Amino acid sequence: MSAGSPLVFRPSFAQRAMAMLLFAGSWLVGVRALAQILERLPVLRASLKVAEAAGEPTWSFWVAVTAAFGAVVVGSFLLLGTLVGVLMVEGSQVMLDDLGLSVEHSALPAPLARRFGAGRLLWKQISRVDRSGPFFVLRGGGEPSAHLRKDPTLRFLLVDELERLVLIILERSPNLKHED
Repeated sequence: MSAGSPLVFRPSFAQRAMAMLLFAGSWLVGVRALAQILERLPVLRASLKVAEAAGEPTWSFWVAVTAAFGAVVVGSFLLLGTLVGVLMVEGSQVMLDDLGLSVEHSALPAPLARRFGAGRLLWKQISRVDRSGPFFVLRGGGEPSAHLRKDPTLRFLLVDELERLVLIILERSPNLKHED
């Protein structure tokens, strides 16, 4: 790597296309499920009124309605998660230079990007390379920094040539701790 020209790792076209397909598919399934729930609500309401008029217990109808609304709430959070995931894949890049490594999530707003692992670490600050769920995680703390802030934890989902990136990190990080 020559001085002044950083190496940039981004998700490949195939990785970005796969993320978009998963995103679109989950939204289509979510919209279809919501349509089915809304379609069946009038039937449940009518069944509830008939049961009340006949004096039969209605708790099973209330359980079904509550479960339907719970499914909508859980599905909404999952769909929001797929949106954040596709934005992280689409806007992520890992840049390496002579001083260190930085992770950017340019498709996310800055506070959210920092929360999901955007930031910069010097080579001597990198203490661990891990995998946490779908994320590749780079932890700081290899060398105490002069400033009082805690070293950030950098995260990214996918990049092309991941093996090459990990090998460069292993070569250049003098304070990297290896766990057996």
